Amino acid sequence: MRLSHSQVLDAPIDGVWANFMDLEVVGRCFPGATVTEVEGDDFVGNIRSRLGPLTVWFDGEGTLTERREDGHRARIEATGHERHGLGKATITVAVVLSHAEGHTEERPATRARMTTDLHFYGSALEVGRGLVQRASDPLVERFLIRMGSPDAATAPGEDDGDAVDLWRSATDLFGSFTGRRRRRP
Repeated sequence: MRLSHSQVLDAPIDGVWANFMDLEVVGRCFPGATVTEVEGDDFVGNIRSRLGPLTVWFDGEGTLTERREDGHRARIEATGHERHGLGKATITVAVVLSHAEGHTEERPATRARMTTDLHFYGSALEVGRGLVQRASDPLVERFLIRMGSPDAATAPGEDDGDAVDLWRSATDLFGSFTGRRRRRP
């Protein structure tokens, strides 16, 4: 399944690029993810996702496979295995940064375009592309905003309880179709 996201960040392109080139920063900025080891362009880490009351952990490894500074293009490829199950996931994330419309030296703005190719194997839940795209939009928006933050490289990782909550995202999305929303605690 292929997902596409685009976000304008109020940050200079060189700062956003530097954050994407630091795999530990990428792990700190992505909700629910932790990078535990980095060696060159290779990394090891995990990601936590929730499906209602169930929390699922994926442990994996990946590589920064493309780094084109002249066009601000990068590609990360990773694979993960469910910690307590048979599930497997592969992901390829391509990022392209460019100056956003209205960019000036006084008001820097960067457009981040992110394309994700995601494959789940052995998952009990089959979800359509449209649902996953809509459910991932707020998550990726938060990730990109964190990547555009000038203190992303030095800020401690945020464990704000925001594992990828597939159930809440799907419930909110279905509620928007029917006019009913899930009650918030």
